Amino acid sequence: MREHSHDLKYPNEVNDLINLDDPLIHGYLLRLIGEDGITLIRNMPEGEVTDEEICNALNPLRAVSKAADDRVKKLNIEIKAAKEKGEETKKLEKELAAAEKEAVTAKENVGDEKEITLNTVRKILFILYENKFTICHRERDANSGWLTFRWMINMDGIYHQIEREKKKLYRNLVKRKEYEDNNIFYVCPQNCLRLVFDEATETEFLCPLCGEDLVFQDNEPFKELLDKRIEEFEETA
Repeated sequence: MREHSHDLKYPNEVNDLINLDDPLIHGYLLRLIGEDGITLIRNMPEGEVTDEEICNALNPLRAVSKAADDRVKKLNIEIKAAKEKGEETKKLEKELAAAEKEAVTAKENVGDEKEITLNTVRKILFILYENKFTICHRERDANSGWLTFRWMINMDGIYHQIEREKKKLYRNLVKRKEYEDNNIFYVCPQNCLRLVFDEATETEFLCPLCGEDLVFQDNEPFKELLDKRIEEFEETA
């Protein structure tokens, strides 16, 4: 097992499973794609799949209900066509009655199942794609010209991505600490805004939004917090 800075571990093989319950990985993905996104990754079907297939996997009871409704619609169409041709419809009508009963039961079974919509699935997939966590292949139907996107999760680069994010956060903390060290701040007592000394003098120490007198802000507690966060990063480097 190879190890990297900040105690990040890399899998031996590129296809090793990612532990989504690892606090580091879970926290990173939570900020990136939310709980629905983590649920999507946990329940992603194997192989290359369409967004609709993913949505059905995330909403299994709704998928059953939709299939039952589609069956009812199909039978109604077949019965109408048969009647127009003067054909016998008793068998189809019997099938329709059973299908309608199944559709009602399926709809009742949906209950409190949390729905993750197709639009949400697509949004999550494209966020993952932008961060190189999915592989996407496009297929164009020769007759209709319709594009079908097929997706597969590829989390091999997540450890490197987290490492980059941590370095970026560290740089931002250092820059923010320098900013806090090099400035004197005044704030509006109504929490309208926060100004550095030069900006406050330009407004004659009056809030430009509400007119209240600006007051000096002691930023030492915030600077101490920044120092603590920076130290934590440096200790794990």
